[in-house]
Amino acid sequence: MSLDITSAPALPAGRPPSPAASLPVPLEVSVARRGRHRFRFERRTLGALAVCGAVTLLLVLPEVTGLPAYRVDLGAVLQPPSPTHPLGTDENGRDALARLLVGGQATLGIGAGGAALAVLLGTLLGAGAGYAGGALDATLMRFVDFALAFPSLFAILLFTSFFQSGPLQLVVLIGLTGWMPVARLLRGNVRDLLHAEYVEAARTLGASGGRIVLRHVLPNTGGVLFVTGLVQLSRAILAEATISFLGLGVQPPEPTWGNLLIGAQDYLYSAPWLAVAPGLTITLTLLAVYSLGMNRALSPRATRPATSAP
Repeated sequence: MSLDITSAPALPAGRPPSPAASLPVPLEVSVARRGRHRFRFERRTLGALAVCGAVTLLLVLPEVTGLPAYRVDLGAVLQPPSPTHPLGTDENGRDALARLLVGGQATLGIGAGGAALAVLLGTLLGAGAGYAGGALDATLMRFVDFALAFPSLFAILLFTSFFQSGPLQLVVLIGLTGWMPVARLLRGNVRDLLHAEYVEAARTLGASGGRIVLRHVLPNTGGVLFVTGLVQLSRAILAEATISFLGLGVQPPEPTWGNLLIGAQDYLYSAPWLAVAPGLTITLTLLAVYSLGMNRALSPRATRPATSAP
């Protein structure tokens, strides 16, 4: 493409050219190039949504299909995948697919409950500290620093080693050990929003502190809470799988993705399908959740290539 310099407007006499005028004129990014970038972004998002939708079916599929997750058949021990048992059978002759689906209900339920509790506690404490400021803010942030310095997984394992652990106990433990990053992030976001013009206008009109936080501040933290909730969800799923794999979580015969892995470790060579299915399911679920969080955090402006001015 050639540039016609003869059609450029003449500068007024006696006025030196500006520095910007001497810079090379950037070429506009092609429409096809922008389309390819947008398609890649949306394809990644759609793939993550498809995986999350498939995993969500785990919550209802066992009830719809009626797969026997607890039926023991000693005549079908450690059978490889077949049309009758698509993921094979375990050491007790139980259907591995049925146990994977029922275990997904427990793992995803514990993960969602723990993430919701962590986000709720972090939002309440972080928003309160950010709005109050002063001594309350400093005290809460020092407590957050102390809690972050203590390994959360070690705290959960310490509790479960002395007390009986079930789904409800794991939800509470995961939530109580995961709210600190949420509180710190919300505290900084709320402090920034308090200097916004609409908040200053509401304060000038006599709005109370609670109304300002509930009507003007928290609704504008929705994007941050969405991404933070996804991060907490992936953390909670991984925490449940780790605790159950170590034998301190939900106990067999109740299946979870974590204790399915611990039951499969003795048969890695003779029946590898018992470990591949739950391990791959956990990996794909975490990748999908992380991808959704990353794509939601990126603004459309950031994903669009820069173009030259018309």
